[in-house]
Amino acid sequence: MLTIPDGRTAHLSVTVTEDMTVHFHGLGPLHPVYATYELARHFEEVGRALLLPYLEAGEDGVGTEVNVQHHAPALPGMRVDLTATLDGVQGRRLRVTVRAVSELGDLIASGHTEQHVTARARLEAGITDLRARWTAHRAAGRST
Repeated sequence: MLTIPDGRTAHLSVTVTEDMTVHFHGLGPLHPVYATYELARHFEEVGRALLLPYLEAGEDGVGTEVNVQHHAPALPGMRVDLTATLDGVQGRRLRVTVRAVSELGDLIASGHTEQHVTARARLEAGITDLRARWTAHRAAGRST
């Protein structure tokens, strides 16, 4: 991984859609506002956007932590701007602070994400191993 300058930021702008509102599988729709779990996805996305320009050939980042504090609602159709700011790099671990602000200026959410930088080949080998173990598990009739 290349050196990431202190204070480096990345931005993501999203327009909240109906698909991003609270809807629990098995429980149905709940609140017609931007769901916390969708915020978590966007937190990871903007954190990854910060990291990508600094990955070297053969490297990839893996999300290891997401913290979202949901402060205020946003309605479908509203624009929410997310900003990730580098907190620091410790070894191969990157931590960023994320803020999400609505077009009205409301702080929708704040928190942080962490990513671990690893060799892409190692990541792919781990996924291949997991797939093989799962296939063997299912073949043995231990899962449906």
